Amino acid sequence: MAFIRWRGRCAQLLTTTYMNGHSKQITLTNLPGFYVTEATKHYVAEKFPNVLVDWVNVTRSLAEGPPNCLKEKTPTEHLDMAVVEQSLRKWAAQAKVAKHANHLYDAAGVLTEWRANFYRENELIGKSKSTCPLSIMDGQKIELE
Repeated sequence: MAFIRWRGRCAQLLTTTYMNGHSKQITLTNLPGFYVTEATKHYVAEKFPNVLVDWVNVTRSLAEGPPNCLKEKTPTEHLDMAVVEQSLRKWAAQAKVAKHANHLYDAAGVLTEWRANFYRENELIGKSKSTCPLSIMDGQKIELE
């Protein structure tokens, strides 16, 4: 099962594997934008087919933001908006008409912007930069069973 770990303002999607009696955390992907794209979901499913990912739970975790970085708790509406954003992006990726896809992406973008404004207004970290690494675990290839 996959889970979220925060590094500054960047989230990473991880899983824990057990090999030879030892546990090891593996980074599946970085999630720098407080939401998950369909491309990211496909990437994880393709590269790590044996890892179960509850994308709704991941989306809600991203919507909550990093722990101890906001002046006030993330409102429940933001958690709900994140799930709606995820659905809008999924439907946009499946849309057969480009205009419809663009409208769905635009609607998801509005919800993302509302959440982003909340983070900017309530952030305790200040103007620190994202610490999201660009590579996946130093490029390691690990077979998961």
